[in-house]
Amino acid sequence: MKLTPPKSGEELLEMYYLELRSHLLEAAAIVDRLERAGVGDDPQLTRLLAATRTIHDGQPERARRMQEHLSV
Repeated sequence: MKLTPPKSGEELLEMYYLELRSHLLEAAAIVDRLERAGVGDDPQLTRLLAATRTIHDGQPERARRMQEHLSV
C-alpha cells in the first residue's frame, strides 16, 4: 500500500478554498436575512456571531471552541 505524503498548507488551501468561501458567503447571507427580519438581539444569533469570532482569533482548536460557544 502506497502512502501519500501529507499535503502542504498551499495544497490544503487550494483544495478547500472554494468550499470554505461558499460556506462563509452562505452564513453571511443567512445572518443578513435574519437581521432584516428583525432577529438582531436573539440569544441564539448572538451565540452564533460570537462563535464565528474564533475563526480569526489566531488560537488553535477552533472547531472545539466554536462547538463550546454553541453548546448551551
